[in-house]
Amino acid sequence: MAKISPKSFPVIIKRTRSLAWALLLLLGASAFLPAQLGSAATPQSAAQQLQQATQGQAGMRSGVSATPGIAPEDLADLKLAPGSMVDIHVFEEPDLDGSYRLDNHGQISMPLAGTIHLESLTLPEAAAAVIAKLETEEILKAPHVVVNINEYSARNIVVIGEVSAPGRYPVLAPRRLMDVLAMSGGQTQLAGNEIVIHRSNQPAQVTEVIHYGRDVNDPTALNVTINPGDSVLVKRAGIVYVIGAVNRPGGFVMQEAGNLNVAQVLALAFGTAPEAAIDSIRVIRKLPDGSLSEIPAQYNKFRKGEASPLALEAEDVVYVPSSKLKSAFIQSKTVLSSAASATVYRVP
Repeated sequence: MAKISPKSFPVIIKRTRSLAWALLLLLGASAFLPAQLGSAATPQSAAQQLQQATQGQAGMRSGVSATPGIAPEDLADLKLAPGSMVDIHVFEEPDLDGSYRLDNHGQISMPLAGTIHLESLTLPEAAAAVIAKLETEEILKAPHVVVNINEYSARNIVVIGEVSAPGRYPVLAPRRLMDVLAMSGGQTQLAGNEIVIHRSNQPAQVTEVIHYGRDVNDPTALNVTINPGDSVLVKRAGIVYVIGAVNRPGGFVMQEAGNLNVAQVLALAFGTAPEAAIDSIRVIRKLPDGSLSEIPAQYNKFRKGEASPLALEAEDVVYVPSSKLKSAFIQSKTVLSSAASATVYRVP
């Protein structure tokens, strides 16, 4: 083992110090570079967060969400109702800004201005009412007012009867009769040509009867307005029964105009059978008092053009006997019991 000379101690110490400083510099550089990289990414992240927060605050102030919502179809025609909440903004008058809910009387209460009636008004009409109140009370002169809807109170239109999906349908504004029928899935095959409408502001016994055909261009139906709160009843079409010596006995719906005569209903039954006693065809009709009336159809006369075919009413029964002898023994009540089990056909 070599001996170290005492004279070499200063050189060893100096070299050891240099090596130590080099190690310290290396360790410092390795710790400094990740910190620098992290500090370079931090400002970008903070800037993004600040931008998102600023956009969120701007969205909250403007009342518009980041994803645009779909407004109801009838929002433009919305009329305010009790329970609705509106946002009122008065230009350069923050003390008057706020959200106001309509009470049971359709009124709101604004500071200084007092109560303002807004029921049944559209948003522009409500803004005009607020302006008029501020000017009448001499609070402001020619103010600029904007009214927006915050919460709206939807009312129902009740649709029942011969529709595919009867029920209660919430609406914001008046709708056309065609729209209401479309919302309820359209009419069924047994729907008649009469629609009964009850207005919400009328007594229960007061109704309107609309004669509506299946023609979509019917101007009467297109121009009828159904208001929120109204009720719509689609009545069932009348049914006329044909039994006896015909090729297709059954019940036939009185659709479209709702009118059928003996000649038409026999044609729908594919005509009389060869064994039919056409001279004895008769119509069994139930009278309002519950009694039954037998009316001769006079088939031979209208077939020869000597008379018009007998007009039928709902629930009439056209009986075509097989022979005169057999028809004399068949009672009217037996005919009605046979009609009750007849197949019902839709008129094409």
